Amino acid sequence: MRRIFRPVVILLSAAFLAASCLGDDDTSDITYYSDTAITSFSLGTLNRTMYTKTSDGKRDSSYIGEVDGSEYKFYIDQAGRRIYNADSLPVRTDNAHVICNIGTKNGGLAVIEYKNTAGEDSLVYYDSTDSLDFSGAEPMRVRVYANDLENYRTYQISVNVHKENPDSMNWHYFDAYEPFTRLDGMKAVTFGGSGDAQDRLLLLGRSGDETVVYGIDADGRCGELSRISGGEAYATAVAKGDSVYATTGDGTIARSADGRAWDVVTVAGSVKPARLMAAGERRLYGTDADGRMVSSAQAGHGWTADGMAADADGLPTGSVSCGTFALKTYGEGERVVMIGNRATGSHPEDSVAMVWSKLEEYAENSERHSWMHVNEDNGMQLPRLEGLAAAACGDVLVAIGGQGLGTSHAKAYSQIYVSQDNGLTWSEDGRFYLPAGFNGTGAAAAMAVDNKGFIWIICGGTGEVWRGRLNRMGWADQKTSFTE
Repeated sequence: MRRIFRPVVILLSAAFLAASCLGDDDTSDITYYSDTAITSFSLGTLNRTMYTKTSDGKRDSSYIGEVDGSEYKFYIDQAGRRIYNADSLPVRTDNAHVICNIGTKNGGLAVIEYKNTAGEDSLVYYDSTDSLDFSGAEPMRVRVYANDLENYRTYQISVNVHKENPDSMNWHYFDAYEPFTRLDGMKAVTFGGSGDAQDRLLLLGRSGDETVVYGIDADGRCGELSRISGGEAYATAVAKGDSVYATTGDGTIARSADGRAWDVVTVAGSVKPARLMAAGERRLYGTDADGRMVSSAQAGHGWTADGMAADADGLPTGSVSCGTFALKTYGEGERVVMIGNRATGSHPEDSVAMVWSKLEEYAENSERHSWMHVNEDNGMQLPRLEGLAAAACGDVLVAIGGQGLGTSHAKAYSQIYVSQDNGLTWSEDGRFYLPAGFNGTGAAAAMAVDNKGFIWIICGGTGEVWRGRLNRMGWADQKTSFTE
């Protein structure tokens, strides 16, 4: 690639001079532009090192695969003179030997800036058939000259490659917290985070006739915050906005913004919730004394009956969790998914969990939708698990649980169950897995997902606290829209 720029300039200048001396009438049609820019940038095929197992499955083996670089869009920031791919190339892609295509305005001449062996700045003519090295610590600098050979712009070009597999999980183990081992039922909730602020994480657990509330910070430090009446209050905890709510032992609704101080929510009107079940962006959901769904758009003060497209007998009554997803087909709205088990005493034959779903549209004059029972005998339902816990994680639902209940023969904490269709079907997903050192003994455990994409798992039997997430959920979004 070492084609030095100076001879090229001399030759081009000579050609322009000769053309101007011909005296032909056509020379009046020649225009030499003083403005230029890089208008497009794309990649050819790149090599990627891949790893696999030998045929006997005992040793790692590597081979060279290919990546179609043309599938990765490059963004050109004309104001900042930057060119980059926001969607990085796959991990282990070779960006030291890159064939690329550079398009310029008005036929501008592209040259590569580099340091020669003496450390001096030099220019090399760009040739679309030569490979370029984008693996350096600093972006490559490319200068594009206008065809008057006087004016130019310099761009910094980065060919980004992932340093880690986007669909791998990294788990971090925090020290075990002994008080968790004394709880015989628990539920975790996250709430309050927005923007760069981290969600609060609370663990609520049953201790006799009380529910103990613990806080867990981002570094895994745990501590007791408060106690509320009712040993089953923990199971009713739901998070909405900057608060967490729970139904206390005397049937009242308590609200807290920090897990320490709890206020009683005054309920007005004839419709009253007997227990809280789920929460969305704007509504709290619960069941009334007859076991039917009710909801509140007034932070728990006023309640109305919700429509139900199936018999209330199919509603879960234990180990109830929920997840929410923004609707992609509406400007304002969400889907709320509620998951849990029916009581073993009244439904000993159940082998699967109960899954319900509701659409909420928030635009003016929107239709109110009913709760739908989405259980189908499709062979891919979520097993009925002791201490079932579920949550939304990105665009999927994840769930864990102990040993199978009723007629379910599922093993305790054998996997993370994943649903990509709002709870209709569940399966194992290679991207999501329990930490290698997780001690799932079948005792109580809790799970929650925070606003940074971290999955938190707390094991009651051992007091273990784990935090993990898919690598891609920790990657920052880059700006990809610019104006000249």
